[in-house]
Amino acid sequence: MNTVNTDTGKNLQTDEEELRISQRRAEMRRIKREKERRKKRNLIISSCIAWSLVIILAAALIIVVRAKSVGSGGGDAKDGGKTAKAADSVPLKKSKGDSAEDLKMFEENETQETGGESEAVPQPKNEFASFYYYEEDKQDRYEAYQELNPEMDPGDVVWRVNAYLDKPWYEYDVPVDTYDDPLMIVNKYYTVPDGYRPPDLVSIDGYEMRKETGDAYLELKAAAKAAGKRIRAVSAYRSVDYQKGLYNRYLSSDSKENVDRYSARPGHSEHHTGMAIDLFGSTDGLRNFINTPEGPWVREHCWEYGFIIRYTADIEGITGYEDEPWHIRYVGKEVSMDMKEKGIESFEEYHVKYIEHSPDEK
Repeated sequence: MNTVNTDTGKNLQTDEEELRISQRRAEMRRIKREKERRKKRNLIISSCIAWSLVIILAAALIIVVRAKSVGSGGGDAKDGGKTAKAADSVPLKKSKGDSAEDLKMFEENETQETGGESEAVPQPKNEFASFYYYEEDKQDRYEAYQELNPEMDPGDVVWRVNAYLDKPWYEYDVPVDTYDDPLMIVNKYYTVPDGYRPPDLVSIDGYEMRKETGDAYLELKAAAKAAGKRIRAVSAYRSVDYQKGLYNRYLSSDSKENVDRYSARPGHSEHHTGMAIDLFGSTDGLRNFINTPEGPWVREHCWEYGFIIRYTADIEGITGYEDEPWHIRYVGKEVSMDMKEKGIESFEEYHVKYIEHSPDEK
């Protein structure tokens, strides 16, 4: 069994690693904000060009209409110009392309007809835009998802759409941007490429995992032992090829619909990250883990060591996986404690709100 160095410099290394994680998160947010700024700038430029064309065309139309009016002599001679006078009494209709003079004339006519009062037309409020993690280019998707879920809070609509939950599972692959980031997310939307292998893998309990994850796992294991519990890893890093064989073996005896609830398709497994671990307790068997003394203890204390229970029954509609109390995912103590304090159970929600975005954006 390989162990992880626990010398006196360990606390310093942990602090430095947390600083690096924080810096990486800030850089991811900066890149995302820059992309959003470029999108907004392009939209503004396109809108300005479009409105300029509308104004030019409207102005040209007004000139043509006035020229025809002047050419007609101000009305039919037989009715003494009554037609022209009648036409003058008809209020003008407001057009987006009208000049400032025409708009002023329109407003004066409207004021006279309403007894001197100009009524402002109320504009509908965009409830989605009030959330700091709102992304303007997803407005149509927010509206469509809200229509499908009319009772859902607009804030939940926004983060769920940002997490691609409005798309069918496995039908909308999103390549992971930063494969070496400890806070990378892999699920039924986010995927890693074939041949992906995370850096700094170490072997612990006979299974490979990233070094920082291994350090935290040994701390969790020692704490469990001190509490009279016994846990051990039975799965950690898996290659895409290994997952492909595992998934296909399940398919040989079960339907794809059922298999997708308990096994990830190749490229979509958290085990590819080297930061997910499956545990046995004092009695062997994954399904039996929750019935061992270790199951409830891990659920109660894993966050203290930087882990979360990744898949629970309460969030199956988000993750697409049934309850797996034996499956823990390392996210670091800062994130696991923050999720605990905020009462956020799914990594998808936290990733949108506090990794892709930050409350200080607005």
